[in-house]
Amino acid sequence: MRLSVPILISALGLVLITFAILPTLVFSLESFVNPQKPMLDPSAVSLSLKSLTNASDWFKNSPSNPPPTLTTQTHFTLSFPAVGISDIPVTVNGQDLKKGAIHYPGTTLPGEYGNTVIFGHSALPIFFKKNSPLTVFNPILKAKAGDEIDLNFDGIHYRYRVRKMTEVSPSQIEVLFQDYSRKELTLITCTPLGTYWRRFIVRAELVN
Repeated sequence: MRLSVPILISALGLVLITFAILPTLVFSLESFVNPQKPMLDPSAVSLSLKSLTNASDWFKNSPSNPPPTLTTQTHFTLSFPAVGISDIPVTVNGQDLKKGAIHYPGTTLPGEYGNTVIFGHSALPIFFKKNSPLTVFNPILKAKAGDEIDLNFDGIHYRYRVRKMTEVSPSQIEVLFQDYSRKELTLITCTPLGTYWRRFIVRAELVN
């Protein structure tokens, strides 16, 4: 029996809506099962309505135009073998996440004392495409303590070891702060995948 066009369109719409709200349902269920899990920060609601392809929009009250870090280098590469990320380009002092991962302006450069902060987009798992600028950081949610992350900057290879993973609200801008007594690396994307409610943070420290 042939299905009518309106029925097919309705079915397709239902499937798309289901995939769109799935992260919301999962997050809500986790919060119900685990009351200790931080709930959605209300300040993130307005942010969730944006595409957030500009890095300065990712954290509430973060500098809208942070001063760039001085360097002649425009890019470096990042590899995270444990989660399947290999030699992705990172734009130094970048802002436009539609083009790929960016080194957040004003944060330290790889290998230096301070906190090298790298942002990358993520999306619903069904849209994941390896090394796509819009899903480039989907895999970092699989990070584990002890994993190693490699940065190749200006011909020098730097290796960092993951210390911890955490989730924060868009108001917790302290993850961007610089501690010049250490050489740290911070990877940031949005979570749950496909939403802009919270930020997933991977913190690592230079080991070589």
